[in-house]
Order: sequence, then structure tokens, then C-alpha cells
Amino acid sequence: MPDTQSVHIDNSPVIADLNGRHDLYGLVHKALRMAQCQMLVRLGQFDFVHGNVRGLVEELRGLLAMGAGHIAHEEAHIHGALEARAPGGTLVLDEQHVSHRAQFAVLEALLAELEMAEAHHRAAIGRRLYLGYSRFIAEDFEHMLEEETVTAPLLWSLFDDGEIRGIEGAIVGSIPPEKKIMFMRLMIPAANRDERLNLLAGMKLHAPKEVFTAVLEMAARPTLGADDMADLERRLALIQVVPH
Repeated sequence: MPDTQSVHIDNSPVIADLNGRHDLYGLVHKALRMAQCQMLVRLGQFDFVHGNVRGLVEELRGLLAMGAGHIAHEEAHIHGALEARAPGGTLVLDEQHVSHRAQFAVLEALLAELEMAEAHHRAAIGRRLYLGYSRFIAEDFEHMLEEETVTAPLLWSLFDDGEIRGIEGAIVGSIPPEKKIMFMRLMIPAANRDERLNLLAGMKLHAPKEVFTAVLEMAARPTLGADDMADLERRLALIQVVPH
């Protein structure tokens, strides 16, 4: 057995501690990683000859649209702010986004081909789709790692947490309500219990009551197991909202 203590990878990223700083990327990336891994498994298991191809195509198109929206929000709100204080600080990220968009186009072409194909051709197209999608998420995982290990520390060095929360608020404010619920349906189950509590507690304290209730009932309850939901409700009940 190799001595794991002596193993060193020269290009391994430096993963800085949060040290109490606001993590702009963490929960969003957990949600994307979870959804992408679930889709990869689904594609690998799917029966392209006899399965519900239309349902699969719609599901994958929705996930790709979510990814495209995510990078557009990053460019509009995070990259613009970074470039204003550190010109050139987003060059690597921008190049990665260009690659993402090229791969979105390739995957969409495969989806369109799959929709039109006769049953006996679908398995071959499905294999190309599976491998193409696996390539995309492999690159996206590298991209998200770049953001969490390089871009996040750069943000912390240039902005205080109030400013970072302001950037995050601008992103959230630009997303239509129905899409917010869709993303919360991924973020909540992807998070650990403490992260869920922090996310929902902030909503309970600061968001309109109807928004908090909608997230609880339409995003948390349908996606969490009984034990996780009971833990969340118990801990949220301890948080008292002070009337203004």
C-alpha cells in the first residue's frame, strides 16, 4: 500500500479556509454538482430505445438552460465587479465560459438529433450524448473549483462581506420567482443541515413571509427526507421574527 501521507500533487489547488467570510459560490455550486451528477447517472442508465426520450431531453435542456443562466449572472454581476477593481481578474473564467457555451451548442445538437432519430439509432446517439455530457461536467467541475479556490479569495481581498452580499443580492433579484424555486429545489437538498438552516433562517428573518413559506413548502418539503425536514423545522421554530 502506498504511503498516502507522502503523496503530493504539484498542481493541486490551495483551498483557503472561509474564516467567517461570506461564501458566494458554495451553495450554488453544491446544487449544480448534485444536479449534474444525477443527470450523468440518469444518462448512463437510460434506455434510449424504449425509454421516454422526450422527458429526458426536456430534463437535460432545463439543466443546461440553468447552467447557461448561471454563467450569464456571474458575468453580469461578479465579473463586472471584479474587473472594476482587478482588471484581467476574470480572463480565465471568461475563457472557461466560452468553452461552456460551445459545449452547450454541441449538446443541444445531440438532443435535437435524438428527438428526430428512429429508435434503432438512439442508442448510438445516446452514447455520444452521455460522453459529451460527461466531458462538459468534467470541465465545469474544474471551472467551479477555480472559482472557489482562486476567484473567491480574490473577492475576499477586494470586497467586504457587505459588498459581496450586495453582488449576491443583485443576482438573486434578477432571477424570476419560478426559477428561484427551481434552484432552491436543488440548493436545499444539496446543502448540509447547518447550511440549510442558515439559508432558510435568513429568509425567515428578512424575506416576506409568503416568500419564506413558498420556499419551505415548494422547495424544502418536496426534496428533503422526513428526518432532514423535521430537523429543519425544529431549528427554524427557534428563530423568532421581531415585528418592525
